[in-house]
Amino acid sequence: MRFLLVCAALAAGGLLSAQANYFVSTTPGYQVAQHDVPFAGSTSFSLPGGADWDPSGSDFYYYDSAAEAIRRFDTSASAPVATALFNVPNPVFGPYVDSLAFDPFVTTDLYAIESGAQVIHKLRRSGLDTLDPAFGTGGVQTGPQYAFYPFDLEFDTFGRLFCIGSSGGSISGVFIIDKATLAATQVVDINSPAGAPFSGPIAFDAMGNLHIGLPPATFGALSPFRIVRFDKADLDVAVNSSGATVLDMNDGTMVVDALDGFPAGGSMGFRTEGGQQVLYFAGYTGDVYRSVLATRAFTVFAFGDVPAPNTEHFHTALCVESRTSDYRPYSGDTTRMLVSMATRDGSFVVQNHGLCVLACAGAPVGISSLALTDAPTAMTNGVTYRFEVELRDATDTLVTTDAGISVQILSGSGTLGGTLYGVAYGGVAVFDDLVLSGGSGSIILRFSLAGTAVTEDSAVINVSGGTGGSGSSTLKDSDNGNCSTGGSGANWLALLALSALVAVAARLRPRRPAVAAR
Repeated sequence: MRFLLVCAALAAGGLLSAQANYFVSTTPGYQVAQHDVPFAGSTSFSLPGGADWDPSGSDFYYYDSAAEAIRRFDTSASAPVATALFNVPNPVFGPYVDSLAFDPFVTTDLYAIESGAQVIHKLRRSGLDTLDPAFGTGGVQTGPQYAFYPFDLEFDTFGRLFCIGSSGGSISGVFIIDKATLAATQVVDINSPAGAPFSGPIAFDAMGNLHIGLPPATFGALSPFRIVRFDKADLDVAVNSSGATVLDMNDGTMVVDALDGFPAGGSMGFRTEGGQQVLYFAGYTGDVYRSVLATRAFTVFAFGDVPAPNTEHFHTALCVESRTSDYRPYSGDTTRMLVSMATRDGSFVVQNHGLCVLACAGAPVGISSLALTDAPTAMTNGVTYRFEVELRDATDTLVTTDAGISVQILSGSGTLGGTLYGVAYGGVAVFDDLVLSGGSGSIILRFSLAGTAVTEDSAVINVSGGTGGSGSSTLKDSDNGNCSTGGSGANWLALLALSALVAVAARLRPRRPAVAAR
């Protein structure tokens, strides 16, 4: 399946600027194509914002800053629809929508943060591009004004809605949102102890654990990005307490710390790849990164293009089409990822807005079989082992191409950990961190060429030792498992004295203060 890159341009002040290319390349297995769709010029200053996939269809909804409205993008037509779903009101800071989130279990309901007004709107659809007039006021329910600036909305895997936000002072954390009243109850305080009065993106993995991305503690820095995980069981206690129990930084696990050197990101989301939870996050400068967090490592997934002179690219949203469907290079998996991008000039005037849909390429042709050229005959629980697989053609000759390969237990007991989906580079795939836990007797492993029916099974592998570890447990930064924290971020209260234009313009700068990172 082709990677689809759809870029729609807008210009502030009624001038339509030249189109921008946002990505020059992706990692192997994801193809790039670009389709430009011009927007009408805008007569007021506004910023691109959030986006989310429609769980009941194949399209996504996004904040169109030129029209100051939320509208649908028709992926089959590669174009936005003409009719807006919702025209965003114009508060003192100007309209902008930092985040959109569909209810995965009530797919008519779309929630939208209006950050400048400090509210959440609940939209109920009666059709793809129409609101239900029987709900709220013309299909819209607006919640109470919060004491904090909301930044990111996320549903967990159980249909609960959470929001992260900050007042820039004493309030900074994650809140559960009552879907009936839109009232916010704090469940995590990231300002205590030794926290910071700002917030970043949030994401839930498939197990329901909450991950919070903390922007750099030093104002102006593009790294490091810290990621704190709060286990579902602990989060449930806070949710069920109705505000009596609020988790703090000591209750979390710092799965990515400052020393890991992750680039700072403003949006993130999990995908399932070969049974593993993989985090994708968009950096402030436009690149998209991926990480299996247990490894404390990241790679560049999509390389941002060089912007035109006196301009800069920045992302405004990242969302995934499905948490449960695989998203693997060279597999032809049909689920997709959306990265909303924009370009602004040195005066913070938005020049272009890009809607970039990332999809997997298909499996290469000409591969008839796999050959397992290096494999152990015995495995001990909890010990890592190396396997090597080659791509072969119909004449059993090495095919020097790249392809995706997955591995699983075909027969026998135990749980297989390590890298379960890898890429063969130049015809050879190396799995050097496979580890078994809970195994006994013997096992047989199956290696499969993604997107095809081609497989290769190992010989019988004898298993010894105790149950061992899984090889994929989350690393912790301290002996007692508590979350390590850094210093506080810059105080953003002075920004409130600035004009609305400056306040809105600053919120998406790479060197943004707390009110921007929220």
